[in-house]
Amino acid sequence: MTLKETIMTIEAVALNQPSVNMVVRNDIFRLNATQDARYGVFGWTQQQHIEEMDTDIITYNFTFFYVDRLTEDKGNEVEIQSVGISTLSNIIRALQEKGIYADLWQYQTFNQRFHDECAGVYANVALQVNTNFVCEEEFSDAGSFNSDYNDDFRTTKKPIF
Repeated sequence: MTLKETIMTIEAVALNQPSVNMVVRNDIFRLNATQDARYGVFGWTQQQHIEEMDTDIITYNFTFFYVDRLTEDKGNEVEIQSVGISTLSNIIRALQEKGIYADLWQYQTFNQRFHDECAGVYANVALQVNTNFVCEEEFSDAGSFNSDYNDDFRTTKKPIF
């Protein structure tokens, strides 16, 4: 699965959560430029991604955010953070049904003034997916053709790995 396919899947899963009404892509502080935000907000930022040579797994590292607006008395702070943890957990667990796996993630609650005074939670998560790499093919008779080109295409050429 490519990075783009992974991100599209993450966003689709997030928007299926009843507590998510808007997605902010690749920088949660873009919420500052949104005067008509539809809370609760799911956001993501990319971290450093990892791939190993001898495996068909790539690890995409993200930070996922859940943000909602505080009431004037800030009495809903813990409720927002609780809903945020549940929402992010649901998203991460639902991704497994789509072939995107995570073993361990951490939550951090916060208060932050964006365009509105908000509370929320973020999770650092390492998502493991199968890669779609293509092996280079080498042929033993590369570049040499018989005078009868049909003979060249009748023989089975096996790739060397």
